[in-house]
Amino acid sequence: MSTSGTIEFPIDQTQRRVEVIKANSPGFMLAARNLQKELRLYRSKTDQEEKDRINSADFKMGQFLIEFFQKAFPKDALLVEDMDAIDGSTGFRWVIDPIDGSMNFVRGLPMYAISIGLEYREGPVAGVVLVPELEDIYSAIYGEGATKNGDTIFPSSTNELSRSIFAPNLPSKRSHNIPEIMADLTALVTYARSIRRSGSLVLDLCWIAEGCLDGVWEKTVKHWDMCATSVILAEAGGKVTDYEGKHYLNGLPEIVATNGFLHNSILEVLKNAKSSLGRN
Repeated sequence: MSTSGTIEFPIDQTQRRVEVIKANSPGFMLAARNLQKELRLYRSKTDQEEKDRINSADFKMGQFLIEFFQKAFPKDALLVEDMDAIDGSTGFRWVIDPIDGSMNFVRGLPMYAISIGLEYREGPVAGVVLVPELEDIYSAIYGEGATKNGDTIFPSSTNELSRSIFAPNLPSKRSHNIPEIMADLTALVTYARSIRRSGSLVLDLCWIAEGCLDGVWEKTVKHWDMCATSVILAEAGGKVTDYEGKHYLNGLPEIVATNGFLHNSILEVLKNAKSSLGRN
């Protein structure tokens, strides 16, 4: 059952767009797998070489997707990570992360995802996430629930921190806030059963939506990370807010996302960790 409220948007046009994406998903996933073979690093000797491969992967996959969307939906707007925004005239805008988990991608790891969100008049109304190496397709339309490979998904019913599995916040640029990160980690590890980290926030959020993980907290969130996944998680029955428990809005830099049952408990633990850090 969907947990969404009421929003006005053209449902038929939205459904048609999502079906087109799902129908073409095998081609998207094949393109990603082929690109990974082309760009995978085996003997990288410098940090710059690794960064160059990551940038190349994001650019090439981004260009591939832009070309598709401009042909399939020429009047829709486009916002693709690290690319110039493209205006449209339909009220629809696609918000795309071509490769979330790009470090995994160039290292040859399977934990990466293609995130394709759809907005109508700046409000997220649908999302499709593709996981090429696992051949998984997550999708949701506002008010219609969420699916994985066509089957309805739900978050876990875990309601005790002692039984929970979390994905932690570990930003790539973290030297300036190590004490804060360690305070959060220490607090959650104290109470949780375990932690897991895929290296892709998009994938972590989809795994919460289907009950594999129970929660994630992240402080370096981008719009293209959240457009598709916020719909998928909410429609599955999960919850996403800021660190204060306020409703998630596009553009927020930090989130707490959970199965819903553990949300307040996690917010309280993170709040106490912050207070403890201030006392040290």
